Amino acid sequence: MTDPDSERIADALVEQAATLFDVHDNVSRVIGNLHLPLDEFQDRYDILMDNSFEFEAMLRVYLYRQTANLTQTEVTERINNWKYLQTRFGLDRELLQPTLSYNEKYRFSQELRSLLKDAAEDIREAASERGIQSQYLRQPDPDPDPAEIQDSSTPLHHYVDNQAPGVITSALDEVCPALDTGRAENVKHEDEVVWEHQILMSLQDRSGTRAAYRTFNKFRNDALHHDTHLNAVNSLGTPSSYQYTFDDFKNGKPTPDWRHIADTIQSQFSAAVERQLDMIRPTDEFTEPVVAAIDVTGAPVHVTPWKGEDDIEPDDERIVVDEKTGDTRVPKDDYPTMVNGAAESSVYEYQYATLTIVGANTPLVVAVEPIRHHSTWEGGDGRSISWAEVVDRLMEQATELVDIHMVMADKAFDQHGVCHVLDQRHDVTYLIPKKADSQHLRSQVAEVREDPDVTARVEQDAPLHLRNDTPYIDVDDDPDVGEDNYSHDVTFMHVPAERDDWIIRHADDTGYAIFVTNSDDVSPLEAEGLVNWYSRRWDIENEYRMILPLMPSIASKDYRMRFFAFTFSCLLYNLWRIVDHSLKVLASEKYDEYGRGPHENRLDTLLPLSDLLASSIICLFSGLDPPDPAV
Repeated sequence: MTDPDSERIADALVEQAATLFDVHDNVSRVIGNLHLPLDEFQDRYDILMDNSFEFEAMLRVYLYRQTANLTQTEVTERINNWKYLQTRFGLDRELLQPTLSYNEKYRFSQELRSLLKDAAEDIREAASERGIQSQYLRQPDPDPDPAEIQDSSTPLHHYVDNQAPGVITSALDEVCPALDTGRAENVKHEDEVVWEHQILMSLQDRSGTRAAYRTFNKFRNDALHHDTHLNAVNSLGTPSSYQYTFDDFKNGKPTPDWRHIADTIQSQFSAAVERQLDMIRPTDEFTEPVVAAIDVTGAPVHVTPWKGEDDIEPDDERIVVDEKTGDTRVPKDDYPTMVNGAAESSVYEYQYATLTIVGANTPLVVAVEPIRHHSTWEGGDGRSISWAEVVDRLMEQATELVDIHMVMADKAFDQHGVCHVLDQRHDVTYLIPKKADSQHLRSQVAEVREDPDVTARVEQDAPLHLRNDTPYIDVDDDPDVGEDNYSHDVTFMHVPAERDDWIIRHADDTGYAIFVTNSDDVSPLEAEGLVNWYSRRWDIENEYRMILPLMPSIASKDYRMRFFAFTFSCLLYNLWRIVDHSLKVLASEKYDEYGRGPHENRLDTLLPLSDLLASSIICLFSGLDPPDPAV
């Protein structure tokens, strides 16, 4: 197509549009009624599939997009929400942004795109001359033909299948830019390629081994080497030019490397979560302040910390592992510091604490903290981080991202220091089951066990005093600690146990549990309702069952790789939840019968995790630009 031809065709389109504007005052009607010289336009598709959109329809969409100054996302949202546009442009179904991008890129030549852009600019001017300003070109038609707006008969599950690829692509695009390895700008493989491989390692349930990379690289011309990926992740987790201060030498020991690694990765994790939250905050389905749950999970390590008898040297130091029998064992010299475990359990694992949004909101992991406990094989050299410090760090991360009004924690966090941190430092309501009751509490709740008409007992205004040696809390210097180490008042609630692991076992136990909260004026009836809220935190148990399988098997002992693998798996879990949330929003707008009332619980999942994994892999292997699936 020569320049004179392009100019002639563009002028003819503009002349038609100017005439049509005398009849119609809506630009989509004008574009829909244009006579397009299809014999002079070349469709660059070599092979048309059964589900390919008509070339003429895509021409009208492109011309409409350029005339109304819309992005690809904006125009596809309008086409999918304003059904009459599908009729006017000749579309036989909804249009996804990746599909539009694919069509514009591969079906239109550069010359054709330039021609249509020039024509669109002149059509916009013709509209302005007739009193139709540019802002009105973006607005819906106030009076479409009733035949154009008939409800779609597309089943909900087909609608979800069609919308999922575009939503997944957008969500993936939000996560990866927040992760920066800090490598040189002239590296062969940019960070985006590294994260694609990390995602594929998790989604395909394949280990982080060289064999897995060979599998991935069969599909890529310019493959990423296994060592390149490891080096990139290690670069992300390496603190940059850290300068030690006096605060790093508490108790005479410098801040350990794992702490600096965690801080470095956590900052990028938080940046990625913030981008994820920004995707759902504008919707009615997400509300603040939120309810949060804190719990701990572990990634098993299947290597023993103990030397075999054949590897023991004569001068190796032995550690007593059983006080009763006096049995001793010899620990390995290079066993990873962050693996926790006890000799009697023979369970060794990297442990992580998470803070997760629960309740009616979309469940999202918003904070992650490594757990460091003194393990038996460390002898006298071990070091533990208190639960109070873990909770404080989780809350510091989370409150930078969301407003929290209640925290529910596992009974492992039943410690005075934890309660003090939540009440005094972060001013949130907490709800925690007690690990054990006292003789005083036992006598107070005796009537609950003995009287069948009493279902709950509440003891209010019980003062919580800290011990002088409360971990993490300096009772002498903490301004929130009062006289006699007073922290705040708590309420004890003796209620029916809904789960066996809530029960505090005694010989006369009849299935009751004790919870502690800093909430004021709790009646026995309200106590049962408050504890019912605690049941909502069990989202977190399902969460761990989904996050841990997303972690690729890693042979490396490098903690940068270990901690990053867990945090990245949390981001993938969030990705699934956000994609599902976005699909629910779209479905609620399209289907009158689908949605949640103001007092109803969270809607059931629309997109199973397995479907997300399959769609994500397809998106990644196809360059994040998939053709539209058939309805």
